[in-house]
Amino acid sequence: MDVDGICGPQTWGQLVEAGHRLGSRLLYLQAPELRGDDVAELQRLLTTLGFPLGHIDGIHGDETAESLVDFQLNAGIVPDGVCGPVTIEFLQRVAKRFGEPGDITRLQERQRFSVPSHRLTGYKIFLAECGGLDAIIASLRRNLTDAGAETLTAHHPDWSSHARQANHFGADFCVGVEVRDGASSICHFLGDHFESPAGKQLGVAISDDLQELFPGITSTGMRLPLLRETQMPALLCRLNDVNSLVRAHQRMATIITKALRDFAQSGLD
Repeated sequence: MDVDGICGPQTWGQLVEAGHRLGSRLLYLQAPELRGDDVAELQRLLTTLGFPLGHIDGIHGDETAESLVDFQLNAGIVPDGVCGPVTIEFLQRVAKRFGEPGDITRLQERQRFSVPSHRLTGYKIFLAECGGLDAIIASLRRNLTDAGAETLTAHHPDWSSHARQANHFGADFCVGVEVRDGASSICHFLGDHFESPAGKQLGVAISDDLQELFPGITSTGMRLPLLRETQMPALLCRLNDVNSLVRAHQRMATIITKALRDFAQSGLD
């Protein structure tokens, strides 16, 4: 999270989520989706046992619900999609034989991008900004379209709304851009049990090439709504110099497009 000393909605939400422990409540698919450390622990156990569900984000969505039912079927438990005492006991007992899910999630993401391509043809890329950066997003869209990608752009003040749109679009990558005070950074998702390997690799590549435009820019793992709530590798480019951004947005678009094209060609390191 951003360190600002203010207990705002995001900080309060994280405090509430941290109060949930696996077994303290029944977990099942509902609207709005359940969130908490107990959901993240359930996802960690399912991933450890080889039941894929995307990244471990602490949100009990469709993929988590499907993986839970799949586990219950394989374990001979009533496949009701409800994680209660019986399911938890089975999960914890079987998972003791395995290690952490890091290698499994990396393998899943490697498999997702296993077909190399010199262009971005066939890739769907979602571009987002919260207002005032239409020209920057338009420049990035043109570059990505020229490289063969199918793009969708969105302009909305709520990052969670962007995440829902990206998921509905079925994007392969999501890139957000915002101007803010503080150090510039290219952010990827980092949670308690998961760090997006594709997001991290792309973030490092982009931040390295943006040093000439934004000196000191870093690649940073964060738990921001756009990064956490999207179902694909996502980046949030947080830049602190609007003048440099306006002057060099075409150069920045070229750098981001190159990083995505190189990733499509070579996959995960």
